[in-house]
Amino acid sequence: MPRVFRVMKKDVDGLPIVSATGLGVRSGIDVDLDPEGYVLVNCKGMSVAPNWRDINVERLPKRLRAIVPGARGSNNTSCFRSGSGAFGRGVFAKGLILEPDSATHGNVAPVLSVPFDSYTADLAATRPDWEKDEA
Repeated sequence: MPRVFRVMKKDVDGLPIVSATGLGVRSGIDVDLDPEGYVLVNCKGMSVAPNWRDINVERLPKRLRAIVPGARGSNNTSCFRSGSGAFGRGVFAKGLILEPDSATHGNVAPVLSVPFDSYTADLAATRPDWEKDEA
């Protein structure tokens, strides 16, 4: 599984919160749906980066300004990491693939066109694999 980072709110158990802006996606913004509600396979998906330092400073928590000047995101969020492999196109988890679109950004997308709820359930199933990592 490729190593990826994402800024998300942390739940009481220390893992990311499953939500449209956390461990999840927004229909019509992060992914496109066909008329039947299936996610289109078009490289869109949940936004991730190869390193938390590559994430837009608007999203990085302010407390990390000493490491990344200009960080101005909410301190109610944390940087999470999942996976350990190279940041390249490949299987991310069951039903999911990493689709890099640059050296510093990619999307975790569905492998096949599936109902929106199935795709978000596949993303949510990765929850135990995410760890807070701001080192």
